[in-house]
Amino acid sequence: MPEFRYQAIDKQGRQLAGLLAARDEKDLTEKLKKLGLWLVESAMERPAWDVDVQARSKAKSQPRYQWLRALTRLGGVGGPGKPKRREVIDFCTLLTFQVRAGVPLVQALRATGEDCTDKRFREVINQLRLHIESGLEFHEALQHFPGVFSQHFVSVVRAGVISGKLPETLDNLKDYLEWVDQMNGDVRQAALYPSIIAVVVMVFTAFLFTVIIPRFADLLDKMHVPQPMLTKIVLGASGFATATWWIWVPAVAAIVIGVPMGKRFSPRFALALDRLKLQVPVFGPLNLMLALSRFAHNLAILYRSGIPILEAFRQCQQGLIGNLHVAEAVGKAAADIKTGSTISEAMERQPAFSSMLVRMVNLGETTGNLDNALVTVSEYYNEVIPRRIKSLFSVLEPMLMLFIIGIVGVVALAIYMPILSLMSTIR
Repeated sequence: MPEFRYQAIDKQGRQLAGLLAARDEKDLTEKLKKLGLWLVESAMERPAWDVDVQARSKAKSQPRYQWLRALTRLGGVGGPGKPKRREVIDFCTLLTFQVRAGVPLVQALRATGEDCTDKRFREVINQLRLHIESGLEFHEALQHFPGVFSQHFVSVVRAGVISGKLPETLDNLKDYLEWVDQMNGDVRQAALYPSIIAVVVMVFTAFLFTVIIPRFADLLDKMHVPQPMLTKIVLGASGFATATWWIWVPAVAAIVIGVPMGKRFSPRFALALDRLKLQVPVFGPLNLMLALSRFAHNLAILYRSGIPILEAFRQCQQGLIGNLHVAEAVGKAAADIKTGSTISEAMERQPAFSSMLVRMVNLGETTGNLDNALVTVSEYYNEVIPRRIKSLFSVLEPMLMLFIIGIVGVVALAIYMPILSLMSTIR
């Protein structure tokens, strides 16, 4: 689809110029009419960024836009092939300062694109500027890139544009993305060392029971040494592992591959798995706190931006909580609110919401400061969750070490006992 450089006039008689993608001049005229503009003059500029595959293969200048088409088929920020979350944070930061200083949005986007170090994301910013120059609102331009800017991001920006609080809205989005980045970083940092130890323990145990112990078993059989009960148990476990490796190795691989596939293609399976995550000892309460923290943080941003409470609840359900069971509880609470219940009453009926969260929402409703109450809850979780994660994994590390020491000790004792018995007999 080509792009046209056009000149048009609006209802007030003002002349406007810009760039807009259209099939032909007739299609361009129809698109401009929908924007309240009347075409005066137009000229084809160049092929658009989203031309089809055949056109891109013919033009050397087009392949650099291929990734944009792939991005538009995906959602959210930070996935494979998408700009890093830090790039979007810097984007919000630069726009906030410029718009707050009174710089027109088009000029602010041009300066932000020039400062962007990621070439692919710079192209997105340039395309945003071109869409806005063609007459689209900022949130309408963002909707052209659902693989870069999530629906949550677009909705918050739309509310900021309508309310005239775009700088504050962008600042809130920047704080939210930084919070997500920090939370993910804390979890990764705390889980890295225990994960490495856990993998080493599993590999070492498998090597011990399938390679080392069978050799000692053959040696003891040749020597016809009486075997104590502990030795028989260890050798039996080794024999079972050696004989059935062709079963449990594919089974582990099937679990590793099948669980993500099941979550993707079966909503019931994904819901059941998320419910199970909340019931796991020690880790369950931590997962619930993470989900409630995301819910409180996102609901505060959406509500503070001027989005109606039911719409804010609906958007929180769309992948912003991270747990389908809690998202289901949010949907049930929204249905109760729609029938006339207060927010706190609707949330109190759902066991997934903590009593502290319900009390703070009730306080926010009473005082008329619901957004501040939700921010207080999220700040509380922000302080508690990192401490819980660090304390949990600080206990897990020595437990894994004790586990591997225990396995080595039991195996060594099981092998040493018959050898000691043989030496006693020889003496």
